[in-house]
Amino acid sequence: MHFYFLEKSLPFRIVSGFITAVFLSFLFFTGCCYFFIPTNITDILTNVDFNDNERIHILYFLSIETISIFLIPALILLFAIFLKPSKVLFTRDLNISQKITLFFIVIFVTTANIPGINLLSEINISGMLALFGENSEKWLQYQKLETFTEKLISKDLVWTNIFTMAFIPAICEEMFFRGFLQTTAIRALKNRHFAVFTTAAVFSILHGDIFNFIPRMLLGILLGYLFLYTQNIIYPIITHLLHNTWVILFNTTQYSKYFETIGTSENNILLGIISFLILVGFIIYLSKHSVKTIQTELES
Repeated sequence: MHFYFLEKSLPFRIVSGFITAVFLSFLFFTGCCYFFIPTNITDILTNVDFNDNERIHILYFLSIETISIFLIPALILLFAIFLKPSKVLFTRDLNISQKITLFFIVIFVTTANIPGINLLSEINISGMLALFGENSEKWLQYQKLETFTEKLISKDLVWTNIFTMAFIPAICEEMFFRGFLQTTAIRALKNRHFAVFTTAAVFSILHGDIFNFIPRMLLGILLGYLFLYTQNIIYPIITHLLHNTWVILFNTTQYSKYFETIGTSENNILLGIISFLILVGFIIYLSKHSVKTIQTELES
């Protein structure tokens, strides 16, 4: 079966891979929900006053959903298109000195970018409110989603939060958006910059949050160029993981409101501007030093 599949044309492999991905994702989602998720999960999701046990069920339900939507399709389609996913996911291996240097730079950037991200979020929200108004359904839905997300984070479940809201999303989303979508886009569009920006836009759109579209797209651009620079999916995953982890940890402290506003017009906007410039400078550096050609081409 394996060799039979390898001999088929690219269009056949893509269609077969898509059908297989849909089937296995559905099978995984329904199977996990049947065995591990309570049948009243819909009622729990609509109840904002959930307890810790219900919070855990929600977190694991969202993790199962993320794996089903992003990770399983990404792995199957990567195999269907490129035959050997490792060639596009782990093309380059940095030496130990480069790894250590990059690791500390990533820690610095993911921490330092928080004020800049807050500033962009404030600008984004202001623009959307000017367009839709504070009484719009979109704004009310955004506020409900923010309240729901905040209630999922608990000091007593911090490691569960990190695992389900940082670790799982980082792996699944990076495998799909950078590993599969961006890699495929580069080969289809023949322009790595356009592919990075397009993938980042899709990454932001699929999060369904127009009030934070700009900061999330900028993070997507950072992750995209980081993947191009390192040619190794591990580094975008680590960066994504660290960013989400900082957000979770900051929200579990007594200074959560301070961290939510730092860098904005009401809390040291100069820091927000400096943070934004650091983030943009790092992105420019990665873009200029990213690999221009990818070794593995689409196989016909």
